[in-house]
Amino acid sequence: MATLDEKSSAKRWLPLEANPDVMNQFLWGLGLQQDEAECYDVYGLDEELLEMVPKPVLAVLFLYPITAKTEEERLQQENEKK
Repeated sequence: MATLDEKSSAKRWLPLEANPDVMNQFLWGLGLQQDEAECYDVYGLDEELLEMVPKPVLAVLFLYPITAKTEEERLQQENEKK
């Protein structure tokens, strides 16, 4: 994964859209049948909130912003493992 301090020509992860409607249109445009899978928001990891998610769950996309602070913490954790 490219870090924040690498030159601009380096490959970078592109941000994903967090809107389930946009993700559904993208997946269906790739050829996924609408009755095979659909994206939903997960409002929290509490048991009662997870019960709102239709079953079965095929995958989870965990999206969060990468900031200078989160990148610094990630690098610190990586260095502690060494």
